[in-house]
Amino acid sequence: MAADACSIMYNGLATALLSSPYFDACSYPKKIAASVVDLDRVRSIDCGNVYCRSYFATFVEYAKMPTFADCTLTDESTSKPIPFKDFAVACQSVLPTSSSPPVAAPSSPSTPASQSPLPPLPPPTLPSVVHDESSNNSVTIIVAVAAVVVVGVAIAAFVYMRTRRRRPPQSTDFVHLIDHAAANPASVALKQLSSTWSNSIATAASTHPSSHNARTTYHHHSSTLGFQSTGLDMCDLDMYRLPTSDVHLVKPLAQGAFGEVWVGDYQGSQIAIKRLLPTKSTLPDVQRFIWEIKLLSKIECPYVVHFIGVAWNTPGDMMLLTEFMNGGDLRQVLELTPPSFQWVHKLRCALSVAEGLVYLHLMDPKVIHRDLKSRNVLLDSDFNAKITDFGIARETDDATMTAGIGTFRWMAPEVLLDGHYTEKADIFSFGVILAELSTNIVPYSDLRNDKGNVYMDTAIMAKVMTGELIPTFASDCPRWYLDVATACLALDPLERPTAMKTAYTIRRQVEGCN
Repeated sequence: MAADACSIMYNGLATALLSSPYFDACSYPKKIAASVVDLDRVRSIDCGNVYCRSYFATFVEYAKMPTFADCTLTDESTSKPIPFKDFAVACQSVLPTSSSPPVAAPSSPSTPASQSPLPPLPPPTLPSVVHDESSNNSVTIIVAVAAVVVVGVAIAAFVYMRTRRRRPPQSTDFVHLIDHAAANPASVALKQLSSTWSNSIATAASTHPSSHNARTTYHHHSSTLGFQSTGLDMCDLDMYRLPTSDVHLVKPLAQGAFGEVWVGDYQGSQIAIKRLLPTKSTLPDVQRFIWEIKLLSKIECPYVVHFIGVAWNTPGDMMLLTEFMNGGDLRQVLELTPPSFQWVHKLRCALSVAEGLVYLHLMDPKVIHRDLKSRNVLLDSDFNAKITDFGIARETDDATMTAGIGTFRWMAPEVLLDGHYTEKADIFSFGVILAELSTNIVPYSDLRNDKGNVYMDTAIMAKVMTGELIPTFASDCPRWYLDVATACLALDPLERPTAMKTAYTIRRQVEGCN
């Protein structure tokens, strides 16, 4: 069955890539369908093209999965089989040198040059779960799509296959976070590409024997997500478990592709309730949600949303209970720009986020937020800020385009380049938030090319990755503030300050304002 999963992945990936002319210059899409690759050509040509190399960040992630531990490709340059995981890291030591179409360097960060980048890719609809009940060991093949946009557009996919007796992978020391808003399709061509990928995966998956043709999804009932049948690692959440009879949903706050947040009531106190959507409660999703809850239960920091507990009847209807921040998120506040949100409040907000990062980065093991942005900073009515969202949706670091404002706008250059994360990626994201606090606008939204058009998403990423572009800061921004932010936005991660140093610098200024 492992070989079948590899075949599904290879064929589905090749079909999707070959349907778009943007990837004609890449050598591996056509070859990978036949489970072969020319590793020398990949390193000498594909790795130098930012579009061709952009998939490798995703390859690295799902190469780590037990599902693909035995996947191999035949290297035509040596006629020998190579593990898929070796292919996935083929480009890590090769810097990109070209792209097609080329991207011109701007004369200055605020006056970008003309270019013709790829439009953003809308995340495809995930095919449903397919059950094979014809054997003693029931095997579930879950086909998912991870859209990775690095420079140009990056698409990739993985087939996640598990048996009921297989233990889930262990939780890592960092958290993968994405924007949970609905995607905004950018072009008909890429819609077709998305559809082609989904159809090719669905067709490949349907070749597996099954006792019925209809694909099914997991529902919220004990027969599907019961403790005995799923093999879920519950992470000792019983010690934080609260009776569901004491928890009441009051009104919805937000809903994304995988989860939703409600205003709730717990024993007369207003709280925030986070839970998975009923249609998205697959076993991997529930397991990741459990890991998120476990992580949050370990955090006791005044600059991170307070964990209250967890409630469930079955794992599929699990609810994470946290304190309710009645001021909304920072992005909302900046868009409204209330007169009461003065510079002193912005500085305190920046300090709170920095202090939160100090705590996370000093945890053992350290926690890398990986999706720090203004939407994930919550405020109360007095503009006190706390970091939130420790991830329930996916385990990969995909850059999802959402409502025209993708997570990528806060991502560090090295993450856009090869998906590599350290705590310094959080520092870069913090630098972007400092720019937002300075101008109130969405990062890069004020930039225009020489034709007066808004910069396309992929163009922004291309220039951020090479250090040619940073967010705009207000002209009246204090010099010390600009120096701190610029240091955080350094292209080289090693040149960025630590969270502790950043917090110390801001704290001195805040204390001087009091």
